[in-house]
Amino acid sequence: MRLLLAMALALVTVDAAAQTPTGDIPIGIEAPTILSPSGTAENLGMRLVIRAVNDAGGIHGRKLVERSYGRTKTGAAGDAEVMANVVRLADEDHVLLLWNHGGTVSTQLAPFAMAHKLPYMFPHTGLLDRDDDRYVFTSFPHYDGETRMMFRYLARDRGMKRIAILYDPNAYGRYFRDRLKALAADNGYEVAGEEAVEQTLPTDLTAQMQRLKDAGPDAIVMALYPPQAKKVMEAKARLDWKNVRMVSTGPLTDEEYLNVPGGYAEGTLGLCYYPDPNQSDAPGVAAYRQLMARYFPDEKLNRYSLYGYAFGQMVAEGLRRAGPNPTRERFIDAMESIRNWDSGGILPPVTFSKANHHAQQAGFVCELQQSHFVPLGGWITP
Repeated sequence: MRLLLAMALALVTVDAAAQTPTGDIPIGIEAPTILSPSGTAENLGMRLVIRAVNDAGGIHGRKLVERSYGRTKTGAAGDAEVMANVVRLADEDHVLLLWNHGGTVSTQLAPFAMAHKLPYMFPHTGLLDRDDDRYVFTSFPHYDGETRMMFRYLARDRGMKRIAILYDPNAYGRYFRDRLKALAADNGYEVAGEEAVEQTLPTDLTAQMQRLKDAGPDAIVMALYPPQAKKVMEAKARLDWKNVRMVSTGPLTDEEYLNVPGGYAEGTLGLCYYPDPNQSDAPGVAAYRQLMARYFPDEKLNRYSLYGYAFGQMVAEGLRRAGPNPTRERFIDAMESIRNWDSGGILPPVTFSKANHHAQQAGFVCELQQSHFVPLGGWITP
């Protein structure tokens, strides 16, 4: 991994941060991935912003243009592919910024961005804790905060004393597994069991679910990705197991990825960061719906394209503030000038500074009811 990063650093020869681009403004976006439907939806939200901004005349008369390269592999090989794509975006396309490029590869991309003074904006991950790094801006709560909020809620507010976990054995899944163990004593629960679920998953996860059922947990945390979680719910249905509470982590708090026949996903708890775009009457959500109907009428509305839209709007705000000739440095300075930015109710008010590049600390507990996640209260923080 270190060798991969060193190779990537050596390949970039152009310090585009010192340049003043002319013409279109290139933005590096990760092409649809084979792993994450949520990531694909987030990037759709950013593309929605690009289409709307350009049709309105661009930013200071300049169009935003997407530069992207695809990912065809999973795991470490997929991360290596993403790193090679980013080198290409920086060295050949001279993008002004990277947008999203989330997941476990973010832990390699963040030092790359810092070394090359390349703005790395809002990767969809809670793994990064680099909010004072000049060129990295993060989005939703760190996994440290998410685990503290959720495990505290399960044990103290819902009285769940035996909690198990299904986790992807990558950095994201292992983080949740380790935090479940580390926070047990302070919150008064015990870890009832753990099962790893590889990304190259089998078609049937009944054996793993049966082992957890035999352990008798009150709740099962799913630190997984959508395709894995769908298989978990199908196995739960095969076992006719209804007296256990399923718990979603960030990538899974969208009903589209969990619902299976028979209502076996009903009652799933999660920590939501964005309102339901099909139900919310917030003005920012209404604007998103109108633009989706105009530009992508065949695409489903979900929280992740709403995420992409909200954070894409934030990038557009930074570009406006950076003036007619944005450089990377001017863009960063402009982002750090944002105070109490109003997303129209999609997020709490957002403020950045030189010492704080983290957009969101809060979430709200939600529950799957009649096939939709609904809020159980207001914003909470770690």
